[in-house]
Amino acid sequence: MTLNALDDHTLPFSCATVTRKGAASVAGRSIRLFNVKYSPNLGDGVLSECLEEALARRLGAADVASIDLAGREAYGGSGAGRHLALSVLNNLPQPVRRTAVRLPLALQSRRKWRPHYKTGLKACDAVVIGGGNLLADLDLNFPTKLALALDEAARRDLPVAFYGVGCAARWSDTGRHMLARVLARTDLKAVFVRDDASRINWNRLFGHALHVLAELVRDPGLLASETYRAARPISVGRRVGLGIMSDTAVRYHSDVVLRPGELADWYVAAASALCQDGASVVAFTNGSPEDKAMLAAIAERLEAAAPSVAFVEPRTPAELCETIAGLDRLIAFRMHAIIVAYSYGVPALALHWDPKLDAFMASVGLSEQVVAIGNAAPSGIPRRLDAAAAVFPSERRRERILAETRAGIGRLAAALEV
Repeated sequence: MTLNALDDHTLPFSCATVTRKGAASVAGRSIRLFNVKYSPNLGDGVLSECLEEALARRLGAADVASIDLAGREAYGGSGAGRHLALSVLNNLPQPVRRTAVRLPLALQSRRKWRPHYKTGLKACDAVVIGGGNLLADLDLNFPTKLALALDEAARRDLPVAFYGVGCAARWSDTGRHMLARVLARTDLKAVFVRDDASRINWNRLFGHALHVLAELVRDPGLLASETYRAARPISVGRRVGLGIMSDTAVRYHSDVVLRPGELADWYVAAASALCQDGASVVAFTNGSPEDKAMLAAIAERLEAAAPSVAFVEPRTPAELCETIAGLDRLIAFRMHAIIVAYSYGVPALALHWDPKLDAFMASVGLSEQVVAIGNAAPSGIPRRLDAAAAVFPSERRRERILAETRAGIGRLAAALEV
């Protein structure tokens, strides 16, 4: 199945909306979304708010709100200790890592997460899991949380759908069995995933056994330009965003190998090349503590290399979108920075690290704009950005992608009406 949504003959994402006759309307009912909306990574907030608004709009009078899987209730949490925890876990052998996290997960489950889910599901009529890369098993984190959330939904006989999620290929036996057991007694109406690899992974791991096969939809973050009406400025110069991601996070979440200091050096050299080419550099992060620590660590070097560099610290999803909407070009690892850029019509270079990012770029016909820093000399970044702008899809083509995104949410609404 092709993922090139610009191919008129083999579109995997339909713009058609499903209508089921005789279904009870969910308008006026309470829908709860389980996700990581208040994660320090504001990209999670973007996709959560986009899905909330679009689904509420689709369902009319329905009450749609998110329940954060980590028990957070607002943006701006410090995420204290996250950077250290990632560094420690990243250096432990897998068997030791899984043993080390069991007690903390058990304590959090009993003291925080289950009580938070119970409160959030009061007077709820249906549950959506998504969006985001939630079907993944990094140290049993999401399997534990999803099993608890689904157990609470099953206790209340609530219909459940997964939407806009990624599904990883590699799971521990413990994590897969934990989730499979609770899925077997869940009233699962539909599963909508955001890329073909996730569709294959879900079907292999869970879907065939449950007789619920995954369908493809667009990531709800593509609706950022409709959810946050940030105006695209009339540019008086080239503003290039440099989205900073920590090398610790890159290593923890992917198989990319980075030498100590390699990524910091690359960022500084790229900023210098852009400055010499006449661009104004805007350095920012999506908000994760480890990314902010990385930016702070290289800030002085960035200023020396690119004296006109501006530092921006978004604190909410809306501010992140406003930052990206104000750019002429973007370079970033974080997928939802790239997705937001696409939504606003900002050409971007995606820095390779995770297959989910490659899958998104393929789905919008921009695979050639994914580059690995090991193969992208900083001196050539201005030229690569110009090339990315030259092939960036037209407004008409981007609107077709957004129409497919809206249609996907229509399919979710129809699934919840069964």
